[in-house]
Amino acid sequence: MAAKRILFISETVVIPIERGNRKRVYNLVNLAKEAGCEVDFLYLHTYSNEDPAKTREWIGEDHFFTVENKKRSFGVFLKRKVRKVLEILHIPGLFKYFSVDEKMDPAIDGFMKDFLKEHEYDVVWIEYIFNSRPLLSVPEGVVKVIDTHNAFTFKRQMYEAVGYRNYEFALTKEEEAAGLSRADWVVAIQEEEAEFFRTIVPKTTKVRTIGENMSLKEAAVAKNKNILFLGSFYVVNREGIKHFTDNILPILKKKGVEFRLQIAGTICKHIPDSPDYEKLGVVDDVGDAYRNARVVINPVRYGTGLNIKTIEALSYTKPLVSHSIGVRGLRSDYPIARVTDDDEEFADALAELLSDDEKAMELSANAERFMKEYQKKNLDAFDEIISS
Repeated sequence: MAAKRILFISETVVIPIERGNRKRVYNLVNLAKEAGCEVDFLYLHTYSNEDPAKTREWIGEDHFFTVENKKRSFGVFLKRKVRKVLEILHIPGLFKYFSVDEKMDPAIDGFMKDFLKEHEYDVVWIEYIFNSRPLLSVPEGVVKVIDTHNAFTFKRQMYEAVGYRNYEFALTKEEEAAGLSRADWVVAIQEEEAEFFRTIVPKTTKVRTIGENMSLKEAAVAKNKNILFLGSFYVVNREGIKHFTDNILPILKKKGVEFRLQIAGTICKHIPDSPDYEKLGVVDDVGDAYRNARVVINPVRYGTGLNIKTIEALSYTKPLVSHSIGVRGLRSDYPIARVTDDDEEFADALAELLSDDEKAMELSANAERFMKEYQKKNLDAFDEIISS
């Protein structure tokens, strides 16, 4: 059977891999290549400060295409100006929900029709619902996929929960359903969101869950006492680590266990220096940060989608302590992390895993077992989609 030809469409540069959404696209492209697919990449150049050069080099010059995506209709332009004023004045309510195509240049329709006359694909795979308009130009017989990343119906609620006043992309349930209906397949990043999508899409649209496939390490426990948090500057990460250092860290200090808290990623630029932790900054190799960690924490308390940092920690088979939101949508009949939303219990779990090799090894072994099962489910779902 001839190799399937897949066109990935994304406004996200992939390289450098310093944010969860970039890791997501990176892992999906690799999943397609490992399945024997021929991959092209259409980059929607939306933000002037992002340079796609390294992503082009990674994909390959002959397989990388770019289209400018910076113009907006007058109505959207006006709405954005009003939103900006409302942000400054802290006036909630008006225009807090978006329309699904607000982030798309109106000229994309003509571009896609011409592009798809020149290039033939078996599958067109869109990253994020707000980039889904190109699916309207895809010919009959080509499989159309939206990789959702998040359920945007719940985004506004999440922003407000952390006191984030900026107007970021959020949709009503009706608008999200309209966007998703453009696809033959909707890909959820975790099962809870898949169940939600199934309630709003038409019967002709199928929903599958594909999580994060990352290279898996063998179960092991580091002999040091390092606690690691690795995250981007995303607002929920900043809120989560602040809660941890303000509320959980003082409790842990009283336990009398030896530890060193290390924080890595772009979040380091957005938190103050402190003697309570070491800021590693953006690390060249995240593997080094994980290998040097005894325990990994996910203190994030709000969010949608999948906490990719959780899957990353499990892929490195690290004992993990997380709030419940950090493992939402991950289902297992055995413990893959210590999960609690109670500050005292969070500190207790850390103290035990720092001092008890047997308990730490049990979680590490469970992580390895879980990830093997998880990766197979991802591969099966991907194969089903591209074979349809």
